Amino acid sequence: MKKVAILIAVFVFPLMAFCQGKKFEYTPKVKNKVEITNLIGEISIRNASGPAIVIESDYDMERPERAEGLKLLGSAEDNTDLGISVTEEDGVVKISGVTRQVQDFDYVISIPAGIAVSLDYSSPFVNGDLDIDSYNGSLEITTLTANVTIKNSTGPFTVNSVSGDVEVVFSKINQDEPTSLASVSGFVDVTIPTGEKANIEISNITGNVYNNLDLQSKAKDKKDDRSFGMNTIKQNGNSSYTLNGGGQKLLLNSVSGNIYIRKK
Repeated sequence: MKKVAILIAVFVFPLMAFCQGKKFEYTPKVKNKVEITNLIGEISIRNASGPAIVIESDYDMERPERAEGLKLLGSAEDNTDLGISVTEEDGVVKISGVTRQVQDFDYVISIPAGIAVSLDYSSPFVNGDLDIDSYNGSLEITTLTANVTIKNSTGPFTVNSVSGDVEVVFSKINQDEPTSLASVSGFVDVTIPTGEKANIEISNITGNVYNNLDLQSKAKDKKDDRSFGMNTIKQNGNSSYTLNGGGQKLLLNSVSGNIYIRKK
């Protein structure tokens, strides 16, 4: 029995320590905007329950013995013990990775509701995807190959990816500002509550568009005498629709990937 207890302690306690990870908290002087750059590990963004920005990570990198007393050249100071720097200037909180090794670790960033977030995730060295859950606030995201998943959020969102997939599940559509979701070669998949209002603009060149919402086309067909009794076949990849009479703009753009519009 004693041996069993020792084995449990050996395996469970290190696991608990890993799950707890490290935590850093910062309360912004002005709750205006957060900019995230050079952070190339897997990132999750949430709404914080309080006024502070909370960053949690499994970051654990030892400094080489030869680096004792030295600083990383050409990088900001790691003032969090998480491999990142957090600073604030002119109402903008900047969260930035200070070492290339941050790509090997996961980061969960909780930000107070209503603060706008700008996230540059377009480095070719990115080693993960983006996961945003239950965030109420403006999000501006740029990726190269990383996938973006946004769930139970309101926006507005501006997401641009080169080859990553973009998947968004709206809790509701922000009616104050437009939302734009775009990928060059990845798919764009949006889920919208059936009662939401929107003007949906779709741009797609070689992919297909699939939908199960009751969308109403805004296009007005211009016909001549020869077209009597025929339906119009559109030759361009742009189309406009209204949902529940129309509302704020929702722009969906993919060059070669499919676009999916589904009801929640």
